Amino acid sequence: MFPAEPNRAEVQLPDDEDEPTLIFRRPPASLAGLAMPAAAIAAPTRRSTSRLIGLSAAAGMSLAAVLGALVSMQLGATGLDLRAGSVLQPAAAAAAALRTKGMAAPIKVKAEPAAPVEAKVEAAAAQVVAVEDRADATLDRSAVIPIPDGIITLPASFSSADGAYDLVVHFHGVNDVVQAGFERAGLNAVVMIINMGISSAAYETRFSIRSYLPVLLARTQAALEARGLRDARLRRVALSAFSAGYGAVRGLLNQPGFADKVDAVLLLDGIHTGYMPLDHSLDMERLKPFGRFAEQAATGKKLMSITHSEITPVGDYAGTHESTDALLKLAGAQRAPGAGADAQAVYELSGTASEAKPRFVPLSEAHKGAFHVRGYAGTQKPDHVRHLTRMAETALPDLVRHWSDTAAR
Repeated sequence: MFPAEPNRAEVQLPDDEDEPTLIFRRPPASLAGLAMPAAAIAAPTRRSTSRLIGLSAAAGMSLAAVLGALVSMQLGATGLDLRAGSVLQPAAAAAAALRTKGMAAPIKVKAEPAAPVEAKVEAAAAQVVAVEDRADATLDRSAVIPIPDGIITLPASFSSADGAYDLVVHFHGVNDVVQAGFERAGLNAVVMIINMGISSAAYETRFSIRSYLPVLLARTQAALEARGLRDARLRRVALSAFSAGYGAVRGLLNQPGFADKVDAVLLLDGIHTGYMPLDHSLDMERLKPFGRFAEQAATGKKLMSITHSEITPVGDYAGTHESTDALLKLAGAQRAPGAGADAQAVYELSGTASEAKPRFVPLSEAHKGAFHVRGYAGTQKPDHVRHLTRMAETALPDLVRHWSDTAAR
């Protein structure tokens, strides 16, 4: 397979008076005989204390009657019995007079949601406090965090109110290109990027060691705490790989204890296996870890998203198209023709404008459960590299949707 070292990314308070207000939610059954227009009863209406006092003065009512009316309205709104004979009936009568007088003048009626104004103010205040109390309120995002063989980066889309975080471990690809892809995708996760050269064997050997990734996860946890993420704790893990990086994914999925904790796998033109010496059939033993995960994804338990090219490798081993076909068979998924050039296609302007052709053309796709495969045209090194530079438009949206639609496991 071609070395995956592209030089750069292809990128691109209520408005009434300040005084307390009375909220009328529903007409008590006992007030049915009062002179309250039906339209005013149907819609929740606010009247400030100052407006009521003004109306009472125009009606020639005493201060005691005004206070009685206020009490009556407040109690009546809660559904208390104000029928004739009640000790509060005089106050109810005063309230009725105020209502009748007030309806003679045009009063702006504003429909209100179910919550009182006071509740709205309290909710707004609570939100301000909540922002200050967020676990990521003081998180330092200013620079990447160096780790052995790679970096940890925090995309602008990452947030955590309670300290829980999802983590994507991506293997292989220029750091700036990978960072740009995750930024464009808008994934809410911490991203670890690991680079160990162009050989898949180097990745598989290192990440077949059971203690290696746990050490990196512990460093990630410590780094996030040091950067100011309060109560930091790992929630879900996704593995992402371009080209030779698939070796690390294979090594990790071969560890049953860890494979169970992996929620998603993304493979960008990077899945291979050898041939059997006798009949030149695919070496399915090498594909077993991916096959198990593909079967789980097809039932919706996990997410697996694969993109592949039409490149035939230099050497006696299967390319990404042929290797992916084996997984499709295991998962019981069928290919269908691609939908055409992707919406953000980059065009090859080798001739006239009318002859321009898209350089990243989908040929086929397959979807079953949360198992997704997309095949693209191309047999050259630039075609291979585009699976990395275009990850934000191909496989990453699957992960964004998966983690947005499913509750944290």
